[in-house]
Amino acid sequence: MSSSKNEYLTTGEFAKLCGIPKHILFHYDQIGLFQPEIIKENGYRYYSFRQYDTFSIITALKRLGMPLKEIKEFMDRRNPNALISLLDQKSKEVVEELVRLEQIKHEIDALKDLTEEALNLEYNKIELAYHKEVYALRSSLMDNGMDDSYPDFISSIIAFRESSNASMIDFLGGVLTIDNILEKRFNSFSYLYTKGENIHDKDTTLIRREGWYLQVYYKGSYQNISEMYNKIIEYAEKHQIKLGKHAYEEYLIFEIGTNNRDDYVTLILVEILE
Repeated sequence: MSSSKNEYLTTGEFAKLCGIPKHILFHYDQIGLFQPEIIKENGYRYYSFRQYDTFSIITALKRLGMPLKEIKEFMDRRNPNALISLLDQKSKEVVEELVRLEQIKHEIDALKDLTEEALNLEYNKIELAYHKEVYALRSSLMDNGMDDSYPDFISSIIAFRESSNASMIDFLGGVLTIDNILEKRFNSFSYLYTKGENIHDKDTTLIRREGWYLQVYYKGSYQNISEMYNKIIEYAEKHQIKLGKHAYEEYLIFEIGTNNRDDYVTLILVEILE
């Protein structure tokens, strides 16, 4: 050891200097990533103050998300050109991560706004409402002419979320034909849909037309939504309103927002012929 004992630190002292537990230094030593400058015959290990800069490089690379194996490979062959190449790669990865995080933030904010709006509505009131045209990403045709069960509907939701890369917090809606509603086939959906940007593919695009709809913010379990549809049909007949071809459901408060299914809120829009 150097005659200047103050230049060297024990494993515990160096770990304290770096603000880490000792076992990290032991692990780095074992994998050959970062080793003590001096190992005595009695097994005692000593680090030099000069090694702090090297350890700081490893810490910085870890913050960039590099696995220890890749850090070791870089440290073994590091040079200015290798550093430039590494930083260029990590810069691109950071940009990609920022885009991903911005999308997550957008989804979180959208769900927050949707939930706040749903808490301040008048529920279970049937009324006329005018809606602008809406474009959405839709599923493939689901209606097979049979009366699907509620488990089939849930399975369809899971499959659509997977195919559209939609998460549990993404907006979700469903389309039924008026014919299926009149035939009491309330789980026989034609399509599921989710809102998105830059939707141009006609094979996967749903267009909810601009115009008048019978609208109701239904609060209650989805198992009982058929009762609301019966009331909508009765309302249309009473007021001599001719219905169009489709009805739309948009799920505002659902499983992620409450553990009480009676508190679910679903926007129902039924087309009107003008």
